[in-house]
Order: sequence, then C-alpha cells, then structure tokens
Amino acid sequence: MRLLFIAIVCLVAFECINGYRGPFRKMFPTRKPTILTVDDDPGEPLFLTPYLEQGKIEEARQLSSVELPPYKQQSFSGYLTVNKQYNSNMFFWFFPTQNGDKNAPVLLWLQGGPGAPSLFGLFNEHGPIQVNDDGNLAERPITWNSLYNLLYIDNPVGTGYSFTSNDDGYARSEDDVARDLYSALTQFFQIYTDYASNPFYVTGESYGGKYVPSIGYKIHVENQNPQVKVKINLVGLSMGNGWTDPYRQYVYGPLLYQIGLIDDNQLFYINLQSDLVRYAISQKRFSDAFTISDSLIDGDLINTTSYFTNVTGLRAYYNYLQTDVSSSISNYVKFITNIDRRRQIHVGNLTFHEDNKVELMLINDVFQSIPSEQLTILFNNYKILIYNGLLDIICAESLTLNWIADLQWSHSNEYKNTSRYIWKVDSTDDQIAGYIKIVYNFILASIRNAGHLVPGDQPRAMLDLLKRFIQLTFVK
Repeated sequence: MRLLFIAIVCLVAFECINGYRGPFRKMFPTRKPTILTVDDDPGEPLFLTPYLEQGKIEEARQLSSVELPPYKQQSFSGYLTVNKQYNSNMFFWFFPTQNGDKNAPVLLWLQGGPGAPSLFGLFNEHGPIQVNDDGNLAERPITWNSLYNLLYIDNPVGTGYSFTSNDDGYARSEDDVARDLYSALTQFFQIYTDYASNPFYVTGESYGGKYVPSIGYKIHVENQNPQVKVKINLVGLSMGNGWTDPYRQYVYGPLLYQIGLIDDNQLFYINLQSDLVRYAISQKRFSDAFTISDSLIDGDLINTTSYFTNVTGLRAYYNYLQTDVSSSISNYVKFITNIDRRRQIHVGNLTFHEDNKVELMLINDVFQSIPSEQLTILFNNYKILIYNGLLDIICAESLTLNWIADLQWSHSNEYKNTSRYIWKVDSTDDQIAGYIKIVYNFILASIRNAGHLVPGDQPRAMLDLLKRFIQLTFVK
C-alpha cells in the first residue's frame, strides 16, 4: 500500500506548483487586471483603523458611507488594519437591514475558495444588489438584507480587495485566518457601535466550512476572557455545502456511482485514489493529499483536465445537472473594479485579487480537518445550521453527513434517533423545498434543485430556512 501511494504521488508531483488554483476555484475565473490611466481618479482607499485609534468614531462612520445609485439604501465600506507590521488590511462592506429593525441580527458572510471574495456572495447569492448581464446595477428581488444586517468581509487577507504588503501577512492556517478576522470584527463593532449588542451569526459556504467554525471558536475563546475589549454577541453559525472534515468527506466514489456519473471500473479507480488521499491525510502529508486529489477531481495543478472531467464530461462539480458554470457570475468583477465604483466603495487604486496566492499560502490547510473538539464546543453552545444543495458534488450532502454522524456533542444520540421532515416554504406550495431535521439547537437541511451555491440557486427557500434558523430558540 505504501509503495503504491509513493508511486502515484510521484506520477503527479512533478507538475509545477505554480499551476495551482485551489480545489474550489473553477467558479472564480481569473480576469485581466483593470489598467488605470493618469486621467482616472479612483479616489483614495479609506483606512478606518487610524480613526478608531484616535477616537474619531463618528468621522469614520461618515467617511465610510457608500452611495451607489440607483440603489437607495445606505451602506458602509472601508479597510480595517489587522496587522500593522505587515500592513495587512481587510476590506468590508456592510449593509444595514432594509426593514429598519434596530435589533436585527448581524450576519457575517464568508465565501470559500480559499481565496474567493465574499463580494461574490453579495452580488451573486443574497446581497441587496446584483449586476445584470448588461453590466448595470439592480436590486435583488429576494435578499437576506430584507430582514438582516449583512457584513461582507473579503477573507482571508489577500482575497478580493483585502491585501497585505508582506508574504508573512498571509494566513497559513485556520488559526491565522481566525486571528485576522477577529481583529477586523472587534474593530468593526467599535466603529458601528449601534450593532455591537445585536445577535451575531457567522455564515458561509464551501471552504467557509472551515472559516465559519474557526472564527466561531476564536470568538468563543476570547469571550471567556473577562478583560476582553469587545465581547461579540455570537448566537449561531451557518455552513452551506461546507468543506469541514476532508478525511471523512473524501468519499467521492459511491456518490458519483449512485448518481450514474461513473461505471464499475471508474468506481474502483476513484475509490483507490480516495483511499490514498485519506492515507496521506492520516500521515499528515497534506500537500500530497492535495496533489492526488487535484489529479482526481479538480485538474488545476496538473494543468490539464482531471480524471473526473475525463470520465464524466463535466467541467465543474457544483451542480451535476450542469456541464459548466455560467460566465455571468463574474459580471460583478468588472463592475466593482470600475473607476467610479472604486471611488464609491473607498478602495482607490488598490488591486482586486483574483490570483492564487491566498490558496498557495493555505495549501497545507486544505486537507486538514477542523478539530472535533472545537466543533463539539460550538455545537454545545450555539445554534448551528448546516445545509446542502442536493445537486452538489464537491461538498455533497452524503459527504457532510459522514462527519456529522461521528461528531460527539450533548445531543448526538438524539440526532441519530430523530427523523427529518418534508419542508415547504409555504404549506400551499406544490413544490417541496427540501427536508429538515431539528435537534435542539441544530438544524440540518437538504435543499432540492440546488447545487453548491444554494442561496443563488434557491433564494426563496434559503431565506425561509434562514428565518427558521434565526427564530429557533436555543436549548442546551
């Protein structure tokens, strides 16, 4: 077994690491950078940390205000410095709830990747605005912002408009990710004090299945300190089609076979390769695990198509009813890198990062699992929502269920003995939205007719699910 493992690793390891784009990057195509001329005036980037340190809170709020016609609601954006030594800064965009509820929860959204901007979720999934195919801004008909305050942060440092001036400023682990994000959050709540006591939820999808529990655990630990400067009112965490426990989730063979995408011979090969990936993980050879997986599923590192693509004909793995991802999901990039938009959202001439550097720095993190001890603490102390679009492949529901089944928490026995029920958004609906299981503070949901990007695929069902989750009463 060991010789076979080494042989296969050697077959693919010669490929240049510079070809790496990450396991969830096909939906975030690289674009040519926007070139500014001497006549362009994108304004200056707005760094809010100095205003906070000087006690100029009201001035910080006023300067960060965003006016973005024809959208009429006020929003706020700018930079928060999370590491002065390396000049590491995180870009955020905050949208107060449209219904004016002063006590509405604050929802932080974290995109996946690693290295995908949270602005992707803003414009393509659940934010109040979207960019149409003609390049114009429009209001989203169904948005989480109708009920909740939405905070989008390009995370980790180096993602989207977030940046650092030193390679040492990039995150190498989930601890690094959580450290920087926590710094940004504590600064945010010191500036926008009206929201500091509101219920706070961390939400995300895909590689956010790591980011969400990591920052959740960081907040939990910091809140235990009676001397903490800002106590964040963490109430719950939500993960959609999350990549949380690679060792238990890497079981693609049966999934692909059961939905008819591979035959018996292909199943044998994929099972073999999956065993090698898990073996590498068990030996803490995380970069080897990635190399094997990339050849099998993703096809980025090897600079050619993956085995998955070769045998299925599918060029993406976010919805097995689709051959590829629509190019329209990149409409927002041209919009937010426009000179006028840069000035309006206070980023100046700073780069919008779409390259692979964040991913390269986190390459040894990709196949590490979130510690079960951390997950247990979160399940025992906060509301948890885990949902999956049933048409996803890369983070399919059956793979998610593997790690949940093994997790030990205060109500794990009840979880195993509780049945799910049929879920409709409205009882009069003809269509079934999906299936829900509720165990005390934990909701597990399966969404029909949705792939990897549930809020974008089924916005009405997702908003209904979110409302059910937030209205859920926490029970220990």
